[in-house]
Amino acid sequence: MAYNTNDIFNNELSLQYDACNGRLGEIIDNMHMLISLLLNNLPEQAKILCVGVGTGTEIIRLARFHPQWHFTGIDPSPDMLAVCSEKLTAAGLTDRCQLNLGYLSNLPVTADYDAVLCLLVTHFIQHPQRDGIYTQMYRQLKTGGRVITAEIAGDIHSPLFNEHLEVWRVMHETVSQKPQEATAIMAMLTQRLLLLPPEQTETLIEQAGFSPAQRFFQSLLIHGWTARKVA
Repeated sequence: MAYNTNDIFNNELSLQYDACNGRLGEIIDNMHMLISLLLNNLPEQAKILCVGVGTGTEIIRLARFHPQWHFTGIDPSPDMLAVCSEKLTAAGLTDRCQLNLGYLSNLPVTADYDAVLCLLVTHFIQHPQRDGIYTQMYRQLKTGGRVITAEIAGDIHSPLFNEHLEVWRVMHETVSQKPQEATAIMAMLTQRLLLLPPEQTETLIEQAGFSPAQRFFQSLLIHGWTARKVA
């Protein structure tokens, strides 16, 4: 897998991650509400794979309403997984969750998951084809299973991108509670992330074998899609 974010998601950021996201509660809550709606018809004992599980926010939100679902989480950051493990223990969910250190490509292919979630992860993959991650998610799903993925996306060559960038800068000031320069934000978007136009991501999802991707969420540069494994 062509990305390593351990220098970003280190112990310091891992401990602050939820607090920072909490300042964007309206955005995060809306996305997770829509995800819950999309997954509402899964089997009573569904198996969910969370790619780049981070601090486990999606597991805790979903497990609260689905007491028989089981979750597998994988993440390359040991510091993020440590926070996730503590949160799952505090929530009494350890008997329904398995955490793995590494990348999706390290997991055995079982094709027995009812859904795969990959939230705000893929933009860290510097390969323009996302290094095959959508194909890897496809292989883990049952036929008819659902993928839900969200990433920071945008066409940096569009004449409208500077307007998007300015609002994104203001958002970062809200999160960090410090002044932010547009040039620094742009450098972060182009040097640490690989932003693809949303339409290119949709093409990659379909090329992996999924049904046409449905864009169910957008807030500024954050886009969310869902699709199904059709065969």
